[in-house]
Parts: sequence; structure tokens; C-alpha cells
Amino acid sequence: MFKKVLVLLLGILLIIFGILRLKRDKAIEEPGYLKFMNGNSLVKENKTKEALEEYKLAMDTNEDINIKKNFEIIKNKVDEEKQNQQQDNQQNQDQDQKNNENQQQNQQQDQQDKNNSQDNNKQNDQKNNEQNNKDKKDDQQNNQKQDENQNKKDNNNNQQQNQQENQNDSQNNEPNKGSTPKELTPEEKAMKQKEEELRSIMQRLEGNEKQAFKNNERVLNTSENKNSENRW
Repeated sequence: MFKKVLVLLLGILLIIFGILRLKRDKAIEEPGYLKFMNGNSLVKENKTKEALEEYKLAMDTNEDINIKKNFEIIKNKVDEEKQNQQQDNQQNQDQDQKNNENQQQNQQQDQQDKNNSQDNNKQNDQKNNEQNNKDKKDDQQNNQKQDENQNKKDNNNNQQQNQQENQNDSQNNEPNKGSTPKELTPEEKAMKQKEEELRSIMQRLEGNEKQAFKNNERVLNTSENKNSENRW
């Protein structure tokens, strides 16, 4: 009796095993299962987007829970990669914008420095021109004063010389007191006239020589003053 029951149980197990094996073989041959396997192969090749498409097709014809799990895992991975890519792109855009802003600020600063430098140069040139004009004006005034002083000095000297000459002529022409004027012979008159002419010529020559000496002295003084100013 026991043997019959044991044989019966073995038969039932063999039947169940055969049915399961038949189902497995049949599932392997289904298109949905083939798509699932293709999806797994694409994942190994790091082709996640293509793998998701294969998983979707597999779920249309096969309700195996493993297909759904793999689909969710790969989908989360793709979403995470996409999010990371978006973050990287945003960071790159922010960095580019920051670089552009820094470049614009540097350009503005360079332009401002250039403008300031030009303004400073203009101010310095203006100050130098004003100082040069002032120095030139002072030099002209000093030269004018020196010329005026020299002219005054020359006039005074000429007046003194004329006075001295007039005084000498008066003394020479004044008759001796207490003496009787002596009548001159024609020869003496001619000799005296020549002496007066010669004296007049000598006086003019001496006057011209003194005036030339004074002019040279004034030119030398002016040159010395200019040289002294140029040294400073």
C-alpha cells in the first residue's frame, strides 16, 4: 500500500515538473521575454535609453515582475543622469555668465583708467602751459624793466656828458677877465677853426664809443640774466 502511494506521489511530481518546464520553455520563446533579454544586454553596453524601450515592449506582452523592476531601476538611473547633466549645464552657464560679467567689469575698469590717465595728462599739460606762459611773461617783464633802467641810465649819462661838454665849451669860449681880447690873424683863425672841428669830431667819436660800450654792457647783462634763469 505504501509503495502505491509513493509511486502516485512521484508521478504527480513528475507531471508538475514537466508542466513548469513546459511553461518556462514557452516563456523563453515569447517576444516579451526576448525583449527583456535584449534590454539587459543593452544595459551592459551602457545603452540605457535603448534598454528602456526594450523593457517597455517586453511589458506589453509579458507581466513578469522582474521586467518591471529592471525598467524602474534603469529609468531612475536615466533620470538621475539627466538631472546631473542639467545641473552641469546650469553650472557651466552660470560660470560663463560670471566670466562675461568679470570681463565687462575689467573692460569698464580699463576704460575708466584710460580716461583718468588722459584727464591727468591734460591737466598736467595745462598746468605746464600755464607755468610756461607765466615764466615767459615774467621774463618779458624783467627784460622790459632792465631795458627801461638801462635807458634811464644811458639818458642820465648822456645828459651829464652834454652838460659837461657845454660847460667845457663855455669855459673855452669865455674871455679871460682883466685881459684885452687879442685879434687873431687869418692863419690863427684857420688853425683855431680846424682845432674846433677836430675837437668836435673827437667828441662825437668818444660819444659813439661810449654808447657802443654801454650797448655791449647791456647785452652782456641781459645774456647773463637769461643764463642765470635757465640754470634754474
